[in-house]
Amino acid sequence: MKAKQMKKLIARIAATAAALALPLSMVVPAQAATPVTVTVWTYGNVIEPQALIDYKKIHPEITIQLKKSGLDAHHQSLITSFLANKTPDIAAIEVSYSGYFRSYPQYFQDLRQAPYNSSKIQSNFLPWRWSQGVGYEGTVFGIPTDVGGMQVAYRTDLFKSHGLPTNRTAVGKLWPTWDAFFATGKKYQSKLSAAEKKSCTKLKVCYGFIDNAGTVYNAVLNQGTKKYYENDNTKDGKLIYGSNQQVKTAFQTTANALASGIGTNINSFTNDWNVGMNKGIFATILAPAWMMDYIKQQAPKTKGKWDIAALPGGGGNLGGSQLSIPKAAAHKKEAWDFINWYLSPAEQLKIFKQYGLFPSASVLYSNSALKNYKDPFFNNAPIGAIYGSSVQKLKPIYEGKKQRAIDNIIGQALSRVGLKKQSAAAAWTQALKEIEGAVGPSK
Repeated sequence: MKAKQMKKLIARIAATAAALALPLSMVVPAQAATPVTVTVWTYGNVIEPQALIDYKKIHPEITIQLKKSGLDAHHQSLITSFLANKTPDIAAIEVSYSGYFRSYPQYFQDLRQAPYNSSKIQSNFLPWRWSQGVGYEGTVFGIPTDVGGMQVAYRTDLFKSHGLPTNRTAVGKLWPTWDAFFATGKKYQSKLSAAEKKSCTKLKVCYGFIDNAGTVYNAVLNQGTKKYYENDNTKDGKLIYGSNQQVKTAFQTTANALASGIGTNINSFTNDWNVGMNKGIFATILAPAWMMDYIKQQAPKTKGKWDIAALPGGGGNLGGSQLSIPKAAAHKKEAWDFINWYLSPAEQLKIFKQYGLFPSASVLYSNSALKNYKDPFFNNAPIGAIYGSSVQKLKPIYEGKKQRAIDNIIGQALSRVGLKKQSAAAAWTQALKEIEGAVGPSK
């Protein structure tokens, strides 16, 4: 090496050594992301716990803080928070309240706008579920989470002991209609043991074919194309609860179910209901997809004794929610990042396999990972295919502003019928008067 080249090499080495010898105070470390707490107000299991753990792994700087309340209490709290301009970063909206919040787009971030640009992901979702998060004048106030597609969960061991078939295809053929479902229930009831019959009068524990006959109402109602309102392109929608035959049909069908004596005297989601699930006091539950995880949690020792069969009358749906970002949210970007991740098709598929929440991401419906998924708890039923078929049979139903209030009044009327305090005709007449007083006349 020539002397001149040697001098240049020595100079570079010296410069490098000098740089390495700089005091630590002069070395600038990489900036850590600023910690952010994203507040989420929700109910039930809209946000599943494993997802929070997974999100923390990829975003350690983000803490998702949940506040969970009962369904009605949660939505009332949201209304109060909007008025006070003190809201969470993310608010879960149940579909029965979608119509109410559709009338108040000013309280929500319109997710069509930049930087959210929800139109980029809209094609991932089932169209009628997407529409439930679209507000007055087309604003997008919520992104759909799961779909509560309904089927019938039934106990194979109880069906066998009461003289009914156990194969899910054969079971579904027992009840192409609701009347056939009730007839099957009566056949089941005729095979109750003497001890089971006696317990109803002595212990007040009435064994039944279905857990609660009152659940038939929503199942039948949601098989139509209209409920209490019709979209007339006004802010609140047109009330049609009295003129829509589907409402009267759902009410009368449920009254028939109550009169048939095929249900227990147990209310859903109570401690007695959980006990009944474990002890085989009832043989069937009208089960939206999200109900499967509830059964697993409350009756783990019944694994393998359940199966899933088709719902009478075709497809059905109950429940579902949207995740929204209130206009007053403090951390909108972080809120959107979480929503976009949590409701991505990949994450929805994962949540379905873990918790049974059926995806609103319809791009998954032809995916073999969903279509071929079987659940060992439910006798290896192909629940992906079963619930996928159910939700694709449904048509969009317009959700009106005071839908939840109407639901509650009709529920009270059916309760009076079930308790034999009123005839179905008298209860229906009273319900119509109460609804008119609460929300206005039907057109």
